[in-house]
Amino acid sequence: MKTSRLLLIFTAFCLLIALLLSISFFSLIFGFIQQDRLAFGLRFDDKPVTGLTKAEAQHLFEAKAKALIPETPIVLTDGKRQFPISAASIGLTADTETALEKAFSTGRRGLVLQRTVDALDCAIRGRTIKLKGVWDEALLTAELQRIKASIDRPATEGLVWIDNAGIHRRPPEEGYTVDVSALRDNISEMLTDLRVPHTIELPVETVKPKASKEMFASINTTLSEFSTSYAPNSNRGENIEIAASKLDHNLIMPGEEFSFNSAVGGRVISEGYLDAPVIIDGKVEQDIGGGVCQVSSTLYNAILLAGLTPTVRTSHFYPSDYVPAGLDATVADGQIDFCFRNDLPHSIYLLAGANGGTLTVAVLGSSADAREYGLTTEITGPNPTVDAYRLTYENGIVVDSEYLHTDNYDIPQENTVH
Repeated sequence: MKTSRLLLIFTAFCLLIALLLSISFFSLIFGFIQQDRLAFGLRFDDKPVTGLTKAEAQHLFEAKAKALIPETPIVLTDGKRQFPISAASIGLTADTETALEKAFSTGRRGLVLQRTVDALDCAIRGRTIKLKGVWDEALLTAELQRIKASIDRPATEGLVWIDNAGIHRRPPEEGYTVDVSALRDNISEMLTDLRVPHTIELPVETVKPKASKEMFASINTTLSEFSTSYAPNSNRGENIEIAASKLDHNLIMPGEEFSFNSAVGGRVISEGYLDAPVIIDGKVEQDIGGGVCQVSSTLYNAILLAGLTPTVRTSHFYPSDYVPAGLDATVADGQIDFCFRNDLPHSIYLLAGANGGTLTVAVLGSSADAREYGLTTEITGPNPTVDAYRLTYENGIVVDSEYLHTDNYDIPQENTVH
């Protein structure tokens, strides 16, 4: 009986001690908050800041921010050169206001129960206040674009040209570009966490040219050449010269289909095209880009003589005066295209030029693909109806005759250039 009484007294004593400790603990926790001091359990810069006033905490945070941000927080490098970014150039600072607000609001937000739970959680588990970096995004973007401009180099496309010495080739070369989006994400992470100073390797990507060196290597001869005449120093002549310049220097790889409209682009005023006669629904009218059909028709004859495969081709309403009837190819923006496919084993390259009244289209390619071709037509009826053929020669003798198409024309009521 005596033992039970002693145990009861000891238990009551322990409960009393626990109660007193709890009261002291709660008094300690909420005492700081009632005195407008930082809550129990808060740490900053690996040190406890419990009990500091708001002014003392602000002074501590600002001193740390000043010491934390160097003059040059970020250095970018491409392995050979370095590109420093200063804190001033991007407006980098530590966000002491947000850190101070987060620290001082502990145990002070919400209803009484919410404040109590927050204060107890901070006291029991502890809570670390960290400074985060803030900067001017527009200034950072400007800095990155400036660095990108000093590194980026566009890919150089291959080029082929002819002079009196023969055919010349300039092989394509790879270019380089900085992935600014990936770079900004990397830098933002470093700056936000204030992991500075820090050196970051620039994400430089290789820019491939459209065609490889191998695609140009086989071009060593002229497969075909076709010329037509036009009136220079006229709106129509100007349109022909513009379209020819856009057709010039086009590489078509084996199996690739070429679109005249895609290559030449829209015939619009902003590209320099002028009003000139065109055929619209069988009537001759003035419209922007009149004369461009002569370029597509000249190209059509050139690709036929090179052994290439026409895939989309439409004749004019009337026979043209710059190519034989049956050997024209009309085009119209967004409506009628002229296309062909390179079914040869090697690449081909188009050269086109119009000057002094002569429009010439040449098809360059591999001597291994060179054949001798000719074109002929059979005309019947007054309108007329025209059958077109491509002839293949060997040693001057026709060895094959390929039917191309049949065209039915109308005869215009008056002579008009079209």
